[in-house]
Amino acid sequence: MEELLETLEQAWDDESGLLGKLRSGEFDLEAGEAYVALLSRIPPAGEIIDSTLVRLIWFAPMFIEWQIERASSSESEMAQLKRIADQVQEAVADILGIP
Repeated sequence: MEELLETLEQAWDDESGLLGKLRSGEFDLEAGEAYVALLSRIPPAGEIIDSTLVRLIWFAPMFIEWQIERASSSESEMAQLKRIADQVQEAVADILGIP
């Protein structure tokens, strides 16, 4: 679990992580696909969930949505980022559940 949390933390890194790069207005498709793959490896939450895991993933779907226009340099890139955003939303819902 520790390695997973470190990898999720790295997604927010300004230089190498998907979310950090988006914060700087840069979309990296490869990083986006790697982030979706990482989320898909996390099993659904049981009754108790690590608060660090929640802290690292709950905000990602909204954050990506907010960055779509700013971080996309073309219509094609915008469509790719929207696809990543949808996949991240689905993965987080699968992990945390829907009320």
